[in-house]
Amino acid sequence: MHINPDHFLETPAGRVVTEERNAAAWAKCHAALAAALEASSRGATLYVLIGAQGCGKSTWARAKVIEDPTAIVFDAILVRRIERAPILVAAAARNIPVVAVWFKTPLGICLARNAARPTDQIAEVSGLKNVFAALERPDPEEGFAGVIEV
Repeated sequence: MHINPDHFLETPAGRVVTEERNAAAWAKCHAALAAALEASSRGATLYVLIGAQGCGKSTWARAKVIEDPTAIVFDAILVRRIERAPILVAAAARNIPVVAVWFKTPLGICLARNAARPTDQIAEVSGLKNVFAALERPDPEEGFAGVIEV
């Protein structure tokens, strides 16, 4: 299962982002995660993707769910430990291992990929730079079973 807040921002006219829609999208992501964890089969792994916009998270997520249909992939920027903590707690309650996937894509590549996106999917450049600067390296001490660097 591929969980991404952007999926909940899509409309027939394209992606529409407002503060209210964004908050609702995150709430729906956490509800989808809870449902996925509840329904997960034995041996499932939760992958938490960490990186700035344009680093390759969604491309990796799509490939992972094809490769491993039992995988649960939470695809969002999740740059700070405090943002990742509720996800780790929810998975621990179900005894589901969580692997951090840390995208170490250089800022220039993120900016170029972002600029090449469809207009309704382009992140604000200052926001992308702020996210990139705020990235906190994932660590097994947070509760991850492992950390994959991409």
